[in-house]
Amino acid sequence: MKQILAFGDSLTWGSDPHTSGRHPYGDRWPVALGAGLAQAVVFAEGLRGRTTVHARRSACVEMRGDAVLPMLLHSHAPLDLAVIMLGTNDIYEGHPSYLIRDGLERLVEIIRHHPWRLPEAAEPQVLLVSPPPMSLCEDPDITPQMVAQSEALAEVIEPLADRLGCGFFDAAQVARASDADGYHLEGADSRALGAALRAPVAAMLAL
Repeated sequence: MKQILAFGDSLTWGSDPHTSGRHPYGDRWPVALGAGLAQAVVFAEGLRGRTTVHARRSACVEMRGDAVLPMLLHSHAPLDLAVIMLGTNDIYEGHPSYLIRDGLERLVEIIRHHPWRLPEAAEPQVLLVSPPPMSLCEDPDITPQMVAQSEALAEVIEPLADRLGCGFFDAAQVARASDADGYHLEGADSRALGAALRAPVAAMLAL
C-alpha cells in the first residue's frame, strides 16, 4: 500500500465557499483522490490559512508550511509521495510569485533532507500542484491583481518542478475558485480536482 501526504491549505481542508464551514467528507479533493487509488492511502493535511513559508502574525495557529512540515513528515512516515498545493494564501497576503516559488522550493528541500530515522527510509517523490485560480467576487479584498497573479502562478511553479525533478499538475485545468468567496472550491470542483490527480499520482507511483 502506497502512502501519500496531501499538504495544503483550506482548499485541501475542504472549505465551503458558501458557508465558511467544511465540505462533506466525500467532497474534499484528497478523499476523491484516494477513492480512485485502490493501492494507496491519502493522508490529508490541510490547514485554513497555511502559506508556503511566510508568517501570518495575526493568525491563531502556526501558518508557515515550513514550520510544521517536518513534524507531519515524521508523523506519517514512511511516505511514497508528497502532494503540495500551496500559494493562494501567499498571494492573499501580498507576496510576489517569485517568493511563492522560493517557498515551495524550501518545502521540497525539507522533504528531501528530512531525518526519517527509519530502518529503510526512502525519500518520497514530490508532486507540485499549482492551485486553482482565484475569482473576482463581492469581497473587495479579492482584487483583479490577485486574480491575475493566481492565473499566472502555474507559469512559475512548472519550471520549478522541472528543475527540481518533481511532478507537476495545474489545477486550473479542472477547477477554479467559486465566485461566492473568490478563493475556495465548490464541492464538485474539489471532487474533480481529486479525480484529475489520480492519473499523475498513479503514474508517479507506478500503480
